[in-house]
Amino acid sequence: MALTAAHTAHRFGLSGFGFAALAAAVICAAPAAIVLAQAGLAALSGRARLDDPALGAALAGTVILVLIGTVIATVLGGAAAWLISQCRFPGDRLLSWALVLPLAAPAYVLAYAYGGLTGPLGPVPIGLSGLAGAAFVYAVGFYPYVYLAARAAFAVQSVCAEEAARSLGASRARAFFTVSLPMAWPAIAAGAALVAMEIAADYGAAAYFGAQTLSTDLFRAWHAHANLDQAVLLAAILLGGAMALLLIERAMRGKRAFAGGSTRWRQAASLRLTGLRAAGATSFCLVLVGLGVLIPLAWLVRLAAFGPADQIGRLWAPLANTLTLSALGAGVALALAFIIALGARRTAGGIGMTAASIGYAAPGAVMALGGLMAMGVALDAGLVGGLGAMAAVAMLIWIYAARFAAAGVGPIAAGLNAATPNLIAAARTLGADRARRAITIEAPIAAPALLAAALMLFVEILKELPATLILRPFDFDTLAVVAHSYAADDRLNAAALPALLIFAAGLFPVMLLTRGIARARAGAR
Repeated sequence: MALTAAHTAHRFGLSGFGFAALAAAVICAAPAAIVLAQAGLAALSGRARLDDPALGAALAGTVILVLIGTVIATVLGGAAAWLISQCRFPGDRLLSWALVLPLAAPAYVLAYAYGGLTGPLGPVPIGLSGLAGAAFVYAVGFYPYVYLAARAAFAVQSVCAEEAARSLGASRARAFFTVSLPMAWPAIAAGAALVAMEIAADYGAAAYFGAQTLSTDLFRAWHAHANLDQAVLLAAILLGGAMALLLIERAMRGKRAFAGGSTRWRQAASLRLTGLRAAGATSFCLVLVGLGVLIPLAWLVRLAAFGPADQIGRLWAPLANTLTLSALGAGVALALAFIIALGARRTAGGIGMTAASIGYAAPGAVMALGGLMAMGVALDAGLVGGLGAMAAVAMLIWIYAARFAAAGVGPIAAGLNAATPNLIAAARTLGADRARRAITIEAPIAAPALLAAALMLFVEILKELPATLILRPFDFDTLAVVAHSYAADDRLNAAALPALLIFAAGLFPVMLLTRGIARARAGAR
């Protein structure tokens, strides 16, 4: 078998880490590929129905949520990015990193907070629910994706192009809309595509607000009706949409070089705001931070104060499970991402990155179904004895790593670029083979990028809900599962504390990432 694999790798021009990168990519893409294959079989055999009326309503709900949530998040994140990167106003330094903090709170945590805040017993009884409630939560929770991408694009723009437009008689506003914004648009669109992917994949917030989407119908078909074929068909449709959004994001990312400007690069002078403009800029950013972090956090703290008295003792096990799964999942995902990033330095590795992206595009529920079907095949073949607790945990870690590994490849690949070809050639001359160079030279040089990727992967896995709901062993709860269970029973006082713990566990890594991004970015203050 090993000789056959090696012969195949050599035949297609693969060797060493190029072949390892493809193997890692297969591990990442396998669950999604299994879902697509099973969905095709279910549709051809007639076991799954494309003409189901509920399917149309779920598809319409998903499209509406994606469009509304993405547009609002793009406007909010893009405006905040321009203010922070191009203007000076009171509080801008503090707000520059505070605007990223909503990334520490998953959408379902924000949904629980706003559900209680705007419910019949809350101080703002406006009845936030349905598609409107979910779209609002997605907008204030996901705008940092656009903010980070747009801020990077605005910060590296040269002033030369804008000065040329101004010299031709264009006003500042016209120069912005005809020069600065078009140069930053590829990065903004890439951030918007990521927001759309997150909205399409989310289950917790949509389910809590009662919005009918493909994700919520997938769970209903699986749990309530035990209809695996229909669930797989819904998963395939959801995966197809997510992959389309991923292709858009990749295409937009590939155009970011357009923002470079002139060969004689000069950073644009900051526009110092005064008076009402300064107050407006500060207020706008404060409102975003308030809606995304401060208001929901404060309300969750209030709800937790009235929660069960003995709840803290009962949350130690879910907290330990959450941290353990997040750490193990992040470790495996980081290893896969490192292998893929090393392979991506060659042409063949780029194929591996593309394959791994399929896993990243797939929502958690889709990947979980793929994992279950893979386990079913293994059971039928006698490769495993059963789906015990350890096997379920191992499969859950596999799904975490398969879904999020591709997200860590970008930072790691950027860090590996610091290992110059001359340095690698010198090590090769001294007799270091490919594995030794990777461990003793490239990994230490890319250590900051590896740390950033590990933190990012830890936070993403920490917040994951749908795959955990499907695959977790019996009586093995995480904070996300506990919070979801309480919120589903309208016990928000009990759901508040585990939700707060999720936010607290993700806050420190997000702050470290934000600080690192600010230091690494060109033009950063």
